[in-house]
Amino acid sequence: MHLSPRWQTSILMLAFLLSLMGLINLLLDPAQAVQHWQAAPGHVESSRIMVSSPEGHPDQTRWEPYVQYLYTVNGEVYHGDQLYAVASALPGDHSSAEDLTRRFPTGKAVVVYYNPQAPSRSVLIREGDSSIGSGRFILAALSTLFGWALCDRLLQRWRHVRRLRAGAHG
Repeated sequence: MHLSPRWQTSILMLAFLLSLMGLINLLLDPAQAVQHWQAAPGHVESSRIMVSSPEGHPDQTRWEPYVQYLYTVNGEVYHGDQLYAVASALPGDHSSAEDLTRRFPTGKAVVVYYNPQAPSRSVLIREGDSSIGSGRFILAALSTLFGWALCDRLLQRWRHVRRLRAGAHG
């Protein structure tokens, strides 16, 4: 059975969406594992906002909180700088970055959550970032919308081909 280029494109788009959803699921999975990490005492070494723009796009400013902290596990001191389990969070706005640097000012005593199997892996915030939760919801909604649109398009094409075949035989 030969598929037209449009059918091939539609099927490829659907496959892309399914693989994208799988990739997103894998990227967000570490947030669940952190729930079982251990707590350790620590303190914030430095806290600041990093401002960057993608190369070639100076109009797209990205503000990210950068918090460095120390913590102790079994008498050994570790350094960390990760706030959330998902290393690559969605781009933040200035006020969100400010809120986090205010929440974790330099010198503040904090609770650090670390991986008991690899104590050098740690986060300051065990629960998920609200922007990541929102991003998951938005991506799920968009994937559903695109999936519905693709299915509708495929159904319309199938009906059209069926009518053409019925007209050719009748």
